[in-house]
Amino acid sequence: MKYILASSSPRRKAMLSIFNLEIESVEHLFDESSITYNGSPEKYCKNISIGKVNSIIKKYKQHTVISADTIVAIDDQILEKPRDKKEAAGMLESLSGKVHTVITGTTIMCKAKNINFSFTEKTQVKFNELDVDIIEYYVDRYQPLDKSGSYGIQDFSSIFVESIDGCFYNVAGLPLSKFFYHLRRLGLVRFSLNTSNRINKL
Repeated sequence: MKYILASSSPRRKAMLSIFNLEIESVEHLFDESSITYNGSPEKYCKNISIGKVNSIIKKYKQHTVISADTIVAIDDQILEKPRDKKEAAGMLESLSGKVHTVITGTTIMCKAKNINFSFTEKTQVKFNELDVDIIEYYVDRYQPLDKSGSYGIQDFSSIFVESIDGCFYNVAGLPLSKFFYHLRRLGLVRFSLNTSNRINKL
């Protein structure tokens, strides 16, 4: 069975590709701005992940369709993708020296097996105190306009991080351990030593 990733994110596809899964990335058709934040960041990002899957599921009823949406939350405020460099720098200044929460909502859907499941994962991240010059360097050099909270822990901004409490991969965009736990629990993947490909798709 092929897995359809309802995303054009190269990071999430790369994370999944190391497990020898047959992954096809398909850009979702969902308008994320249609979801209104109601004070619950977990529900907010989960609803967006559900919307992404639902926007393409009719075309892929025989496959497992997955999606994820990651947000950064601090002081009851959500930091999503910045609109420009100035907003990106402002987000990083607001995170400097503080603890913030990274939340990913993930949806797994397989119409052929009548599976429709969503979950969220939270990770606490503490930043070092960030000097203005390093913020400006990062924003100008790496242009993190496609990243929630204006940073990607897998790139240069890893030096911003003082500590992490929770799943590292969740901060990178997909909580791999919990994701595979649920794939196995739902009967959508199994492991075998009898073939060269250690993960068999069901």
